Parts: sequence; structure tokens; C-alpha cells
Amino acid sequence: MKNIQKRYIILSIVILGVLILIWQLRSSYALVNVGYDGKNIVSGDKWGVNIVEVSDIETKGEAIVTREVSTIGTTLNFDVSLFKPGDEVSFNITTENTSNLNAELYALTLAGVSPLDAEVITYVISPLDYVSLHEETKDGSIIKKGEKQMFNIKVIYDQNVSINNNKEYNLSLGSTIIYKQK
Repeated sequence: MKNIQKRYIILSIVILGVLILIWQLRSSYALVNVGYDGKNIVSGDKWGVNIVEVSDIETKGEAIVTREVSTIGTTLNFDVSLFKPGDEVSFNITTENTSNLNAELYALTLAGVSPLDAEVITYVISPLDYVSLHEETKDGSIIKKGEKQMFNIKVIYDQNVSINNNKEYNLSLGSTIIYKQK
């Protein structure tokens, strides 16, 4: 009888030890996966950089935007028609870092202009301005929490193309601004 009681006590201690170990591992995992926000508040890391505004859409010549600029995250898509040399479409987009992590501009991708068309069509995205809510941030490639970055998109039909060689371009274009965690 004493052996059975002894076994139950040992088994209970082992089960209790395993439960305590699982609880500690779970707590340790939670602590590793949270961030500190500088105000003695512990919160989970959250990633969120998105295009928040499309503005200043301008056309020159006979150019038209045939499909409005649509955005998902940091990707945008739009359609333009360029009818003759000198036609141009330009606009600005603004990204915002709503996360509690710093973001670094990693790459700008462009899609929709074939290598043959690239001889006549210029499609570029470039950093235009850096709007910072933090004075210490001077580097336009780093966006801290709550900061914004503005980019300019241009699609230009080369005005130096011979009038005999010009043709109409109906382009379906896309771009992605890629940030990485800093």
C-alpha cells in the first residue's frame, strides 16, 4: 500500500513539474515576441507600412489615366494612354509606417513597360520628399513609427521620337515599394 501511495506522489510531482515547465516555456516565448515602446508598456511587434495617399495626378499633352490608381499595401496599379511624343502622366504617393518597428526602404519595383517600349517610354518612381515627425531622422530611407515618405511616379513618352515613328501606348503599369524591418 505504501508503494502505491509513493508512486502516486512521485507521479503527481512529475506531472506538476511538466506543467510548470510548459507554463515557463510559454511565458518565455511570449516575452521574446513582444517589443518595448519606450513608455514602460510592453506590446507585441506590429508591422504595417502602406500607401496611404495618391495625390497631384497630372497629365501633359494628350495623355490620360484610363484606370484610376489602386493600391494594396505598398503596391499600386494603374493604366495610362500616351498618344504622342511629349505626353506625360505624373502623381505622388505617400507611404506611412503605422507599425512599432522601424522600416527601411529596400527596393522600388516597376512593371508594365516592355524592353522594346522602354526605348520610347520612361517609367520611373523616385523619392520626392521625406516627411519626418522625428527631428533626429534625416535619412530618407528609414521610416520610424508614425512617419511618412512621399514618392513621385512618372510615365513619359519621349518627345524626341520622330513623328513618323510614334504610336499610341496603352499601358497597364504597376509598382511595389519594398520595405524591410530595420
